[in-house]
Amino acid sequence: MAQATIICEMPPGAVSFDLNPDQILMSRQSSMGSYGSGSSNSGTPAGSSASIFKKSTPPVLTLSRVTFFGSNTKSRCDQLMDWMSPGGGMLGALAGAALSAATGINLVSRPPKVIFQWGPPSAFLIEANITAVNVTYTRFAADGTPVRAEVTVRLQQQPSLLGLLATNPTSAGLPGRKAHTVTAGDSLARIATGQYGSPGRWRQIAAANDIDDPLRIRPGDRVYLPNPEEL
Repeated sequence: MAQATIICEMPPGAVSFDLNPDQILMSRQSSMGSYGSGSSNSGTPAGSSASIFKKSTPPVLTLSRVTFFGSNTKSRCDQLMDWMSPGGGMLGALAGAALSAATGINLVSRPPKVIFQWGPPSAFLIEANITAVNVTYTRFAADGTPVRAEVTVRLQQQPSLLGLLATNPTSAGLPGRKAHTVTAGDSLARIATGQYGSPGRWRQIAAANDIDDPLRIRPGDRVYLPNPEEL
């Protein structure tokens, strides 16, 4: 049986599950707006507004009852929790700071991205941030060391090239979707001009990526570019 694993990209690391998730819950939300007024011809009651799609949030995956056992149970649980912090914990922050100084790219301002992998790409191969970890230690050695735990992990999928795989079930399958890696001198307006021919489209790019401050994008960040028909 394939072993489910969460892999951290930077700082490098991996946590494998001794027993695969008992259940995986996937959820996604969209927001709707109103446009125009209804008529008998449109099928919308006269005087009312038609609903139009505004944006949708990235999928959220909840891995339920992941099981760890053995003497390294607690260290694996601690690692998952560390990956929720900017830099990926104290050691990761130190390593990231050294790399940031060498490359000029800020690697410690946000939690690291991880990859959840289970089975072939047609099953689960998803880049995400860990947003919640709940651990229940259920067995202990004589000296008090945890040797078994049941864990629930919540992952917020992030835009990535992995999400563009045609076989990825979390991809909506619309043609024209892309991921852009930010380079030095890039801005959302510049990216919008190159991709859509209009600098004003930066707002839609920001909304699709939940970017509150467009000045905070940094070289090395990957930005999801919606299909032009979604804008």
